[in-house]
Amino acid sequence: MTHHTGPDRLVETARFRAAFRQVPAPVAIILVPGGPAGITGLTCTSATSLSGTPPMAMVAIDRKTGLAPLAEQAGRFSINYLAADRAAWAQAFATRGRHLDELAAAVVAGHTTVPTLATGTTAVLECRTTTIHPGGDHLILCGEVLHARAQTDAPPLLYLDGRYGTFQPTPH
Repeated sequence: MTHHTGPDRLVETARFRAAFRQVPAPVAIILVPGGPAGITGLTCTSATSLSGTPPMAMVAIDRKTGLAPLAEQAGRFSINYLAADRAAWAQAFATRGRHLDELAAAVVAGHTTVPTLATGTTAVLECRTTTIHPGGDHLILCGEVLHARAQTDAPPLLYLDGRYGTFQPTPH
């Protein structure tokens, strides 16, 4: 590993994390077919669009979760952006080893048969896995969006400074 000095040195991890705690992020649950329970999911605040033509999305996933290799093997994953009233779901999918039976009824096969959330979302993207890139302690999962649905009457769930909240638009 190269150690940088002077103005080109990398920022300390604590300062980096403190800066990003002040950047609001949408909260999504990523679902992939496979794993011990048949479906694997996790909470993510780093899912975003990648390309308009072709329509693509990307997700940064901690290597320790094992989700990216499952998405590569399955060839599919979904990004389920949560509505503001679903903070409990975000917390449940963010907690390792938590029993998720109470959420099982909300997980259904999507338009392309990839698991999705049937309710409690503002947008759902069903993706075909295209590439996985290394990104430090994360893997960047890229996919072509095969199907998208949006619910515009629900405010989005956001994550900021370690807390869940929502967006209140300013009047026009």
